[in-house]
Amino acid sequence: MEVERPDQFSNGTVILGGGLCGLILAHELAKSLQSRSGSDAPRVWVVEAPCGDVPQSDEQRPVRWLRLLGGEADYNYQTQPSAELAGRSIPWPRGKGLGGSGRINSMIWFPPTDTDFRSLAQPLVSERPQNEDTKDDTERQLRAAFERAREIVRPERARWISPTSRAFLDVVSNDSDQEFHVYDRLNRNGRRWTAANAIADLQRANPDAANLIRIIRASVSSLRIEDGTVTGIEWADGGTSSVGKDVEVVSALGAIGSPTLLHRSGVDDSNVGGNLHDHLIMPIVHSHDGCAFSDAMPEMSALAQWQHTGGGPIACNIAECGGLDAEQRWQLHVTPTDYLRFPKDTRRGAMTIGVNVTRPRSRGRIRWSADETIIDAGYWNHDRDRVELLEGVRWVRGLVKQSGLDQWLRSEMIPGAKRQTDDAICAAMARYSQTLYHPAGTCALGSVVDSDFYVRGMSNLRIVDASVLAEPTTGNPTATLATLACFAAERFSRE
Repeated sequence: MEVERPDQFSNGTVILGGGLCGLILAHELAKSLQSRSGSDAPRVWVVEAPCGDVPQSDEQRPVRWLRLLGGEADYNYQTQPSAELAGRSIPWPRGKGLGGSGRINSMIWFPPTDTDFRSLAQPLVSERPQNEDTKDDTERQLRAAFERAREIVRPERARWISPTSRAFLDVVSNDSDQEFHVYDRLNRNGRRWTAANAIADLQRANPDAANLIRIIRASVSSLRIEDGTVTGIEWADGGTSSVGKDVEVVSALGAIGSPTLLHRSGVDDSNVGGNLHDHLIMPIVHSHDGCAFSDAMPEMSALAQWQHTGGGPIACNIAECGGLDAEQRWQLHVTPTDYLRFPKDTRRGAMTIGVNVTRPRSRGRIRWSADETIIDAGYWNHDRDRVELLEGVRWVRGLVKQSGLDQWLRSEMIPGAKRQTDDAICAAMARYSQTLYHPAGTCALGSVVDSDFYVRGMSNLRIVDASVLAEPTTGNPTATLATLACFAAERFSRE
């Protein structure tokens, strides 16, 4: 399915970006086109940048995913230093190669909440003929798209959970107001799954549809745009491929890649790169007297267990469980590690309960210099986010104490039991808070992109990826993005 890039694209769709959104969109478009037109159907090209090799053990084994960060499969972005975060610059991992960020993330499948469906539906109906049922119909279509996405991904129940996370769930399960559970994962038989596997599944189940997809390994520099129409793709090596009038171009390059493409292509819209949002997580780290968790080379028995059953410690995705509070103000991620030091330091038993605000109000911006992408994450430029995270830390502390979990844990290392005042906790938050790797919103629906996913003022350029999410998702965004791709494919197929 891999081909050399053509001198001219004609009669089809060019999808820039081979991550979750790009590949699921290609999957669904190919099926629809083949069903309608058979072998004469238009082609679907997927363009993804070439990527160096990574250790197969790190890529396949869930427990090793953190070792992929900063490597060949990571674009290695960094935020600008932030006074709000004690002057720190934070690494922002973004995945490279087929599968995109799915190659280097924690594989969590978190279904969209009712709030997420409503938030998505609003900009998707804002420019369409209105009646009282329009938004409800769109929400129903989004829910159907989620079910379709789940059929493609087939998220897997955890094959193993650590004693540390099991202790957390056993203790807090008596609190009926909470929604804590083991996260489903993007795994198959305990091995990492990415959207590249969806294309392989299509090849086996429907080879005629899969044959419509062509994979091109190349880096895009910019688009040639004339009178609101993309007429060419300019490549990083200096070459150019023309784009015919019967071709649509879809950017699925993500929250950093899509606005960067528009900027380099001369799209004049001040909203491009703005509205940047992300989940910022504060790790609350406790020590305990149990064994330290490690992702080091496993014993032969553990390796055999994973190879034959997909279970055992190798199947651990680190962020094993968590959930939302009753009002969905905060999300928890529980890991059987000292999250700030793992995997480098595994000398002591530890549990991290990370807490983040689910719907942050702060917004940042991506800018560009002649040779650099500048990421101003904007963390805590809306003071309410800091206040809510502070309240979240206090809520976690209360949960630990009221549930009796503190009887199992040894001591709070971060923020540290001595830090009790608001100022002391906020200082620790500024020093230790981390990205959850959920940047989005930089080409938002309703501003940069219209309700049909077209870039405003463009006749054949659309965007389908995290950059179009005008509001943060309540939890981890992968399931919502897969839903968005299925919804967009259905809408495009009806045109």
